[in-house]
Amino acid sequence: MTYIILVGGIKGGVGKTLVCRTCIEYLESTGKSVIAVDSDREVQDVSELYDSESIGFSDDLRRAMEPDKILEMAETNPDYIVVNLPGNTYQPLQEWLITTGSIQTRKAPEGRPQFIQFFITDGCWSSIQLLQKSLSEHNDNLPHVLIRNSGRLMSSPDWNYLNNVPEYRELFEKHCILVADFPLVATPVLFELDRKNLTFRQAIDTANSLLARRARFFVNQYNQTFDQIFEQLPNLVEGKLKVPKKSQKKVTLGDLANQLKKDISSIESAIANTKNLKELAAKLNVSEETLNLSNEQYQKLRDKIPAESGSKSN
Repeated sequence: MTYIILVGGIKGGVGKTLVCRTCIEYLESTGKSVIAVDSDREVQDVSELYDSESIGFSDDLRRAMEPDKILEMAETNPDYIVVNLPGNTYQPLQEWLITTGSIQTRKAPEGRPQFIQFFITDGCWSSIQLLQKSLSEHNDNLPHVLIRNSGRLMSSPDWNYLNNVPEYRELFEKHCILVADFPLVATPVLFELDRKNLTFRQAIDTANSLLARRARFFVNQYNQTFDQIFEQLPNLVEGKLKVPKKSQKKVTLGDLANQLKKDISSIESAIANTKNLKELAAKLNVSEETLNLSNEQYQKLRDKIPAESGSKSN
């Protein structure tokens, strides 16, 4: 099956092109066959660095069928088609997806390409609203990977503040969304790569320079992010995400209290008076994604709570 990865976020300036570039390099490094498509007609950063097709999405009815070339490419059975979307293509893209019957079901019928939306966010309120719009308008027929770009995270040391936003938490209660954090890359490094017209891989291969070492460091970081994403893609399509292996470690009440910024006694009481993760999330007024617990981890915590800590639900 061919996966068609739509790399966008509706909002401009969130780092879509960087994510697209690194995604292409990652997939090629794993031996996958990849076709790159640059839909940004004004700033073709992807086309300048990679062998790619230039295909635009337009409100002009005379060009409405131009993106059909993407479906024609899928008929050659590449592993992936990665599409770089500018910020002004949301409406024509939606119309094209609908009129071509590309997302009638979440899981593509046999013999058809599987569409995936990589939604890039900088964590601002307008970006979260646009994510909400994208999810609701697609009626869950377009699986979403929410990529939180740390390079655009300016006013907070991490993404924890989003866990206190009800509208953000509700998205994970209503929809199956895969979340991944994209690493920060220093602006001077990107500037030098662009100035010399180099991909990350080319920078690494040039020489044992400082730029090569910095590029290698970032590649190792984004490889971890994409490892997580592509390992989970089949589960995302099925709507059944698994808890990442790294989250299967031993978790204590103290860990959970620190993570949620609540006192241990309230965490202990909530666990003692719930039967499953869904109930616990509701009790603590957070999403299951925010809890980041497996059923096994939840049960182990529950088993350790003395009966006198609360009337354990049976």
